Amino acid sequence: MPTYSYKCRKCDHRFQEILSFKEYEEGKRKCPKCGSRSVEQILETFFAKTSRKA
Repeated sequence: MPTYSYKCRKCDHRFQEILSFKEYEEGKRKCPKCGSRSVEQILETFFAKTSRKA
């Protein structure tokens, strides 16, 4: 399942959540530190590792 990064607009806490696509679409996020629902998604870089056959 994908990992999503968020930032709380109220307390500035950054956190990550592992969500299924269904959970992501529901959009029910809240900050684990202060409980606020005012969070924004942060776009981050990622590294994809694949198997390479010679």
